[in-house]
Amino acid sequence: MPKVIYDYNKCTGEAECADACPVDILESSENGRWCKPVDDEVENKDELDKYYKEVEPNDSSDLTLEFEMPSCIECQACVSSCPEDAIKIESD
Repeated sequence: MPKVIYDYNKCTGEAECADACPVDILESSENGRWCKPVDDEVENKDELDKYYKEVEPNDSSDLTLEFEMPSCIECQACVSSCPEDAIKIESD
């Protein structure tokens, strides 16, 4: 299963990754500060919980999270569109 990995040290929330994604599984956070997977598209909910606990409320950027995304087609559009190099895709 593909993993979408966000480096929140680099992510600025511009959401170019979400705009480029042909399967619409990425989005900007509600406050516009971070990019993230769409909640219903994440397989490993513990990572999503970690995202909400550590990234959103605390506005912490010293964090890298790996989201298991079964709908990801590994086209790399998000990777190539991110001006901050904050996102990558890994296959299992």
